[in-house]
Amino acid sequence: MKDFTLYMVSINNKKFKDSIFSRRKFRRCFLLFLCIAALLGGLVATLTSGKKEAQAICLPCMMCSMIDTQITVWIMEALKDYIFVPMIEDNIVDHIKHSEGNWIVDRFFRRYWVIALAELTELLSAFGMYQVGIVGTFFDAKNIVGTQRLFFKLQAEAHKDYHPSDDFCWFGTNSRSMASTESHSNLNMLAMSKRSLQRQLGHKSSVSAKGSNEDKNARWNQFIDTYCDPKDNAWDVAGSGLDLACDRDGLGSATVTGAIDSSRVNRDIDYTRLIDEPRTLNVNFSDDPTVLQPDEEDVMAMASNLYGNNSLSRSVSRLMMEKPEANRLYMDLRSVIAKRNVAESSFNAIVSMKSAGTNGDPSATAHPDTGLYMAALMKDLMPAGTPDDEVLQILGENPSYYAQLEFLGKKIYQNPDFFANLYDKPANVKRKSVAMKAISLMIDRALFESELRQEMLMSVMLSNKLNEKRRIINRDLKLETTR
Repeated sequence: MKDFTLYMVSINNKKFKDSIFSRRKFRRCFLLFLCIAALLGGLVATLTSGKKEAQAICLPCMMCSMIDTQITVWIMEALKDYIFVPMIEDNIVDHIKHSEGNWIVDRFFRRYWVIALAELTELLSAFGMYQVGIVGTFFDAKNIVGTQRLFFKLQAEAHKDYHPSDDFCWFGTNSRSMASTESHSNLNMLAMSKRSLQRQLGHKSSVSAKGSNEDKNARWNQFIDTYCDPKDNAWDVAGSGLDLACDRDGLGSATVTGAIDSSRVNRDIDYTRLIDEPRTLNVNFSDDPTVLQPDEEDVMAMASNLYGNNSLSRSVSRLMMEKPEANRLYMDLRSVIAKRNVAESSFNAIVSMKSAGTNGDPSATAHPDTGLYMAALMKDLMPAGTPDDEVLQILGENPSYYAQLEFLGKKIYQNPDFFANLYDKPANVKRKSVAMKAISLMIDRALFESELRQEMLMSVMLSNKLNEKRRIINRDLKLETTR
């Protein structure tokens, strides 16, 4: 900017000087032209006169002086008006303009104006850059403050979204061992099915290996010692009712009668008290098979009464089994066993679902406090002052798969705190919704498996209903072919 200003000043100064010089040159050339013209006129006059004698006319002095004076005045006036005055004026104007131009250009413009413009330009540039820096600082501050605000906002959202509530832990704590408990219940179901088949097929390790009579005798002895109630069968006085049948010592004194444990009386036939009402049965067929728990013995006794009360006959020799008629009869007997097993599978599934789980035991290495935690939550639903023993009796010390599923699918929602705590962070409400959906899927799965067993029972019952008609049709066809 400074260089450009100096360049424009130099150009204007040059033009100004050229204009002054052109005016002076014109005047000089005009005066020189007059001198040359006068000289040439005198020279021509001298040359044309030749060698002549000089002649003179004498005029009166008065007249001569008046004319000369007047001519001189006219010439001087003319020279003054047309030559000298304009020349002087032009010269004065030229000097004034030249002085003004030199003062304006050389002194004022170059010394003050150009320097001031350059300094002003530098000041404006520096101040402009300073202002740009300030604006940039504002932009930087805006970006920094916006970034910090975004970080704080995300931090607050993360703290809000990833801070689960206590009641959400109800789902996680109570379902952390459901998979292992379900696998354990499936193992118990397989064990019960295997035991039923061995009993009906007369396996060598079963009590019915030698026949139906041996099975009935063993079950009778078990009934006397474990399930017999002397007050049954119209008991009135000592010696009536089932006093003689329930005599454990066999002396007929009617003093040692009835079940050894009175709480187990008739449990082999009381489905409601044995299976339907309790949420957890102390059933575990994966441990030592030589030691049976009371619930395990009661469940197997009830299964023997419900399915296959009369086990298959064993009074068949090997020679008889080689006959075609015996082969067909034995295959019919196996068909009966298969149908009994289909019917018994529902019973085994219910018992296995209520068998003791793998968690809740304080001595367990995996999740030892699940049962105690469920009992604490269950206690909140019961009247104030309920003892812990009563709570554990209802729920079970080692909650079964059925108990855990009932607790997650029903009992949690009976607690008023659950609905009060739904007024929570949106993320926690979504987590609870997902957990509730997962529990609903597990319940739907259990219902689906139950429906499959029900459909299998219906198909077996329908097959039995059609067997009689099938025999009639086959018999009629056989008669038609013989004719």
